[in-house]
Amino acid sequence: MLLRLVAGKFIRENQKIGQLKGKMDSRNITRAVMFAVSVSIVGCSSYKFDQNVETINQDSNIVYAGEVIAARDNAQQRVLNERARLLLANELSESNAVELMLAKSPAFQSLLFENLVEGSLAAQSARIINPTLSLERTVHGTETEFGRFLTFGLIDLATLPSRQAYADLALNRASVNLESNIYTAVTDVRLAWLNAVAAENRFSLVENMTIGLSASADLAKRMKQAGSMTTVDRIQQQLLFSDATIMLAEAKQKKLSTREDLIRLLGLSGDEIERLRVPKDLTDIPDEPLDLASLVKNFEERLDVKAARLDYEQSLQSLGIKNISTYTDIELGLRSDRIDDDGSISTKRGFELEVTIPVFDWGDLQREALHSNVMAQRSNFEQTAVDAASQLRVAYSAYRTAFDIAKHYQNEIVPLQETLLDEANYNYNGMIIGVFDLLQAGVDKSSAELRALDSKHNLLMSSLSLHSVAIGKPVGVTPNGLSASVAKQDEEH
Repeated sequence: MLLRLVAGKFIRENQKIGQLKGKMDSRNITRAVMFAVSVSIVGCSSYKFDQNVETINQDSNIVYAGEVIAARDNAQQRVLNERARLLLANELSESNAVELMLAKSPAFQSLLFENLVEGSLAAQSARIINPTLSLERTVHGTETEFGRFLTFGLIDLATLPSRQAYADLALNRASVNLESNIYTAVTDVRLAWLNAVAAENRFSLVENMTIGLSASADLAKRMKQAGSMTTVDRIQQQLLFSDATIMLAEAKQKKLSTREDLIRLLGLSGDEIERLRVPKDLTDIPDEPLDLASLVKNFEERLDVKAARLDYEQSLQSLGIKNISTYTDIELGLRSDRIDDDGSISTKRGFELEVTIPVFDWGDLQREALHSNVMAQRSNFEQTAVDAASQLRVAYSAYRTAFDIAKHYQNEIVPLQETLLDEANYNYNGMIIGVFDLLQAGVDKSSAELRALDSKHNLLMSSLSLHSVAIGKPVGVTPNGLSASVAKQDEEH
């Protein structure tokens, strides 16, 4: 007599060897199960993280500069820290900023290892679920029985090829996520660098303008005291200086905040912050705008399209896997007992099938949810294709507008303001105009330079935004206003 625990229930058994007539031999079942297990082990998936990183490093559209390295030990981290130290020894260019982030940023390292977790779990989903082994010893009088019971999930074995196919899709999705996240990190630091340089440049221009207006306000004050200037004219000069002082405070705060944004993305701390130096001028405007045809990638190679397609394919594969399990579940148990009856040794073997009977829940709601998910992912894939084309048209139009405006300021407005300032100098030297007219010409030129800086900043941001849309990972960029308050001052004064 034997009490056996299977799925939380005790089943009484007193069968003997040979009583399983007309049924499959348990040894054949064991061989079949072992064969399935061996096949699953041979065909198991794995996440090739290092290979993916190497491939991404070779794509300059993703990695703008430097090399992606996952620092898995202290030795690798020391190498990266040394590279960061060398980069901080000089003024930080855009490409060096990207390389510094790749070497120094803890957030970027976290991004890499989180992707490794994602890929490892995706590969794990293709593995066969471990069997359950039960061992027991029972004594009845002079009879001692040693039992071994091995349980497998037959549904798990039957769906193994489908689960491996699903895991392959999940691994591809993890690879796309890695590519996408690295691109986002690189683009974010490029944008932060651009903002920091623009803020440095703007602060310098506003500071120079404020110094000139300060002198103008002081002169107006002395002339008013001497009785050679009206109160209204003196107040107007003081208001100009006051407005410039406010602009200088705002520019100083912008310089600080953009620098701190860059510091956070680079992962700098301690004395590294003091060594960080960025250029004071933005890069030059290119002679010719980007050609839209050169930006149009193969539709299937866009990051957003690849991700949406893989999500759709995963939902289809998941439907095939989970559709069966919504009806029932089947477990196979293999039994091998050794009986010692007062020195007489005997052995008995057998098997057992445990089937979940769908009496109360036929799984119809689960299947409806699975089918609905497939339809949702298909619609999302189609919408992604629509959005991709539309976003590219909008981004290119914004880029061309920013390019034309920046070129107009560079080639027309700023040179004209310089000519007006030169003429004002000639007229002042010839005593045709007064000192305040000359100072106003200088203010007008400074205002034009500020608007030119804003337009150049907008152009460079639009260029980054356009490339991000073309690759399928749009970044949010908000264009700057063209120094509206200064332009208003020009009109009033």
